[in-house]
Amino acid sequence: MAKKNQKKKNSTLFAAACVLLGLLIILIIFLVKKDQIFTNLKETAFFDRVFGSTPTVIENHEPAEPKKTETIPLKNDEVTIKIETEDAPAPVYTKPETKSADKPAASDTSKPAEEAKPAEKKPDAPKKEPAASAKTELQLCFVNIDGDGAVVRQVIKRQVAKSDSPLTTAINLLLQGPDTTKSAERNCMSLIPAGTKLLSAKVSGGVAYLNFNEAFEINTYGVEGYIHQLEQIVYTATAFSTVNSVQFLIEGEKRDYLGSEGVLIASPLSRSSF
Repeated sequence: MAKKNQKKKNSTLFAAACVLLGLLIILIIFLVKKDQIFTNLKETAFFDRVFGSTPTVIENHEPAEPKKTETIPLKNDEVTIKIETEDAPAPVYTKPETKSADKPAASDTSKPAEEAKPAEKKPDAPKKEPAASAKTELQLCFVNIDGDGAVVRQVIKRQVAKSDSPLTTAINLLLQGPDTTKSAERNCMSLIPAGTKLLSAKVSGGVAYLNFNEAFEINTYGVEGYIHQLEQIVYTATAFSTVNSVQFLIEGEKRDYLGSEGVLIASPLSRSSF
């Protein structure tokens, strides 16, 4: 009988302990969720529906504000910091240190900063000599006076820079006269009238059309002077393989005769004309 009573007593104590433990768990849950429970009771008007009035503690309860999470945008390589606060104070953050060129980072304090090595100076590239301008040889026809006083044709050669219009270059050099600083031209002269200018030049079908100004018509040496000035032009122009003869023009017009002496220039003249 005593064993029975003892067993019953133990069962009663165990049941009481379980009930007490359950109440303790409910109390803990209530304390943790008190704010949410009070808020739900207030919002659902539970006491008004069941008992007809709501307790003051429920009626005056204000739900706690949810925690706010702020994200602070940082520039460059800064880390984003999240701060959780009850009343959302102003965010505070520290800008990460940047490595300076002349100051080692904090993590590198154990090692001395290496000195920057001076850049190796590359040897200067050899200077290229400017390419010599291309040269070409032109033949110019001048005259000289022999021992008998006769006028003799004198063809000389000149080395000049290449150009796109070698015929024009040759005629203009001829109009400038001989270069007496050169030994080959020291005894040469020209019977082309001073002031003569080449206005235009073109080659078509083996004929060079050379257009001169009016000064080309005035030769103080008479007929012989006219013949030799034409000869100088023809021999200079026909030195080019593309030219067989020369058609003379004065101020863009074809004339029948040159000067008052009447030297015929109506048709193209070749070397065989002299």
